[in-house]
Amino acid sequence: MLSHHSATPRLSPLLAGGTKGGCSRAIRSKLKGMVWGLLFLFAHSAFAIEWISLLPHPSCSRELSMGCATGALFYSPSASGTNPAGLVLSPKFRAKQAAFILHPGGVWQVPIYLDQMGKSRSAAENIWDVSRLLVGSAGYHFRWMSARATFAEPVMRQDESDRFDDYPKDYALSSSQTSLQLALDVHPRIAVGGRVDFYEREDRGDGEGFSYGVIVKPRGVQVGLSYQRYPITGARWQHPLDRRTDQGINASLGVQREGYSVAFQTMNLSNSDGTAFLEPRAGVEWRVSRGIALRGGAILFSRSRRAAWTAGLGLLDTNWLRPKQKRLRVPEDLLSVGVAMIYDEWRPVQGITSFTLAWRL
Repeated sequence: MLSHHSATPRLSPLLAGGTKGGCSRAIRSKLKGMVWGLLFLFAHSAFAIEWISLLPHPSCSRELSMGCATGALFYSPSASGTNPAGLVLSPKFRAKQAAFILHPGGVWQVPIYLDQMGKSRSAAENIWDVSRLLVGSAGYHFRWMSARATFAEPVMRQDESDRFDDYPKDYALSSSQTSLQLALDVHPRIAVGGRVDFYEREDRGDGEGFSYGVIVKPRGVQVGLSYQRYPITGARWQHPLDRRTDQGINASLGVQREGYSVAFQTMNLSNSDGTAFLEPRAGVEWRVSRGIALRGGAILFSRSRRAAWTAGLGLLDTNWLRPKQKRLRVPEDLLSVGVAMIYDEWRPVQGITSFTLAWRL
């Protein structure tokens, strides 16, 4: 133990003493300097790269901001996940529960759709399409079973990662998927699920895909495994960092608590020739309060020298605005924002932003 005798050389507060308050002030000062330095570097690089601003996306912002590593985490019907076993529609003690997800962000899309497609379609078709832009999904939970229909999830092909960048010219239904999903709580520690996807492109059918998965919860951790298969026309991504291949297996590990979540994921275990073979991903979520969630993540691309970091913010967990018997055991933020920056040999080359505005009825 170091002594504070007068003959002892003077050391910094972090190494040898001083008061507790002085040490805390020194730590806060160093952290503040690091934060300002990182913000400066981010701002400097942000102005020098291309940014893709996705249209108001119905559900992907939370996953994007956590490094797309959420395959072992459970999620609300207002969010998306690559593992269909993770869907949560009801509190544990509710035997029956119906849910409708409204997407106020679809208001931006309605006039664009009517301008481009309204005159060429019947009144009934216009009503249906406008409804799909405003109501993202509908679901029902009965005992140990949850079922959900998703009406219009925007998707993009691998070679068109900037498809929805200038969304006033390209509405969400120009390339979308309609999905039927089923999740089963077969055991208190085991959940399984499956999903069938029907793709549309420019108002025409564009093939079908499917996925299935499992989440196991041994002793405080969650282990997820999922398989995805797309139609012969190729993979469909929700955002440029999705990077799933035509068919592949993803393995995930996570810890999910009320105040925080930590997740890790490895992509495409089954296809060594695929784009994202053994691609590692990581993400964290910290709920600072009932109204704020901070998120971050990182991706190390395989088969290239690229990497990405992600960050995001969740505002106003609507669970706390509901009666206790209607609160879900997973976050359900009213507004989620996701930001990502892609690096090539440590040089920023592209930025991505997305936001999701959702409310469960």
